[in-house]
Amino acid sequence: MKSLKFFKPALATTLGIVITWLLSVGSAQAGYTVTLQQVGPNVVATGSGAINLTGLTVLYPGSLDPHVSPYSVLLPLHGTIGISTGPTSSSVDNYSVRFGPTSFGTGGLTAASSGSGDMVGIATTFWGSFLSVPTGYVSGTALWGRAIYSGRTLASLGVTSGTYVWTWGTGANQNFTLKILSAILPATHITNISTRAFVQTGNNVMIGGFIIQGAGPKTVILRAIGPELVAPPFNIPNALGDPTLELHNGSGALIARNDNWQNTIIGGIIGASQVSAIQNSGHAPTQPTESAIIATLQPGNYTAILRGKNNTVGVGLVEVYDLSSGAASVLGNISTRAFVQTGNNVMIGGFIVQGTGAKRVIIRAIGPELTQHGITSALANPTLELYNGTGALVASNDNWQTTRLGGLITTNQVNEIQNSGHAPTAASESAIIANLQPGNYTAIVRGVNNTTGVALVEMYDLQ
Repeated sequence: MKSLKFFKPALATTLGIVITWLLSVGSAQAGYTVTLQQVGPNVVATGSGAINLTGLTVLYPGSLDPHVSPYSVLLPLHGTIGISTGPTSSSVDNYSVRFGPTSFGTGGLTAASSGSGDMVGIATTFWGSFLSVPTGYVSGTALWGRAIYSGRTLASLGVTSGTYVWTWGTGANQNFTLKILSAILPATHITNISTRAFVQTGNNVMIGGFIIQGAGPKTVILRAIGPELVAPPFNIPNALGDPTLELHNGSGALIARNDNWQNTIIGGIIGASQVSAIQNSGHAPTQPTESAIIATLQPGNYTAILRGKNNTVGVGLVEVYDLSSGAASVLGNISTRAFVQTGNNVMIGGFIVQGTGAKRVIIRAIGPELTQHGITSALANPTLELYNGTGALVASNDNWQTTRLGGLITTNQVNEIQNSGHAPTAASESAIIANLQPGNYTAIVRGVNNTTGVALVEMYDLQ
């Protein structure tokens, strides 16, 4: 991972090669794309993108359930082939589009076990092809949806790997693409990540990094949370009142930003209003001054920066939620840098392990190593605690060369940490290797004897 420890003190030079914000939209989007893939014991269909309805008129309203239908022997008469992603019993508007593929396998109609997000579907019939979108959908607005086929395989659904495209024009977003991928994603992977810490100014803003690994794009929602931390269960009195959010790619380029999620800032990879998509994602912030970005990202390194508007300070939360768990990519290594204080202002990193088996990870708390990269206020002696979803302490460490037995840690880990390729460079830094069952986990970084300073909490997937 391109660790955030490489960021220099002055934020203007921190990013170094950050380019001027792009106010013009980049290359044309590829319409709505559904990826169908084996994910552990299930088949998952995940769709995302925007749809251009120019030139189309509503034929009739209707209701639609998530399903897949790769082949129909009755197609010449009144059969239907197609796919849809989204929640059951969704209200849709149906549009007539051009003829599309007449099959993408040999299987019949299969209803999804569950679905979520926006309902979007495509169907080829004897009379033509039909596009289904949410009732009242505004052309060009970002959409995403999911359908899960529990206990199924691509073979049992009777689908054939490949790319299948329906089009209804030559402009941007005037197509529906189905990608059936033969690659199998691991049954267990990291889905959602978050870090809470005290956000200051300059070099002490909160910087969260993550890697998307795999063969295809991943759709995520990033959030910068502040005001809602005042309420239970957080009860943080000094929450950041107006957080702003920036997203940078691996070259340092600013590719998206937001201040107040109900007002989309167009530019970079954001080409249309995201308000409806954020609301439909299930992860809309509760306060209008909080920020959110939905982005479809190619594999690579990304950095999210959380600041207080007008250089305000306070406790903030930066989060990344995976909106396309069935894509041919996963969230990999995670890294967040912030100023660690005491009490409620320590650094708290959270992540979710999702799937059917254990996930082997190494978690690190880094401080002194940051000084060699220009951080003058690095936390000299960070400690690390790992808690499970019930709040139970399952592992802890202070100084990685001394294993602290207890909970999930039953044997000396020094050799394992050295052999992992992720051993800290300073003896006073902390590390834990753990095999984690699916569930929620929290890593807390503090300074020994209530010391304070800039620290880095990291989680690397060892599988």
